[in-house]
Amino acid sequence: MLTSTTDRRIRYCLGFAAALMAMAGFPIEAQESAGEPQVSADSFNKRFAAAELVAEVQVNSVHRDIDHALSEPGMVAVLGYVYSAVSQRVWKGRAGELIAFRLGLTDCDKKLVQGSRYLIFASADSMGRLQLNSCDAAVPGDKAGPLLALLREGEGRG
Repeated sequence: MLTSTTDRRIRYCLGFAAALMAMAGFPIEAQESAGEPQVSADSFNKRFAAAELVAEVQVNSVHRDIDHALSEPGMVAVLGYVYSAVSQRVWKGRAGELIAFRLGLTDCDKKLVQGSRYLIFASADSMGRLQLNSCDAAVPGDKAGPLLALLREGEGRG
């Protein structure tokens, strides 16, 4: 049984987390119902416009992105992960059958799963390499239905 003090603390933490997410650019209006995220067309259009590559991919290998300058004997400084994926469908941008992209731990603390499908929204970093800028930039295939529907709807109009 939660006390009113515990209840207030939980609400405060949730409010604080929502404020941090808003400052980081996460779409707060995305709400889940029946396990599928509800995505506003405006939020989706902004994400699509900002991306240089929008593609449905299947991750076939995962490699650590290591900072050799910070690594020491017995300790490896991992900056994030570099993924190799096979493109299933490209919605925006140019890509071959194989795609390599980065996802830094400062942008997302989750590791994508080898063999799984994702809808990715990638942009180029300062060296021209594809990167994902947040966890939201890699939507797992089982949760990508609403976004894929918006992509197909836009394709029908275009």
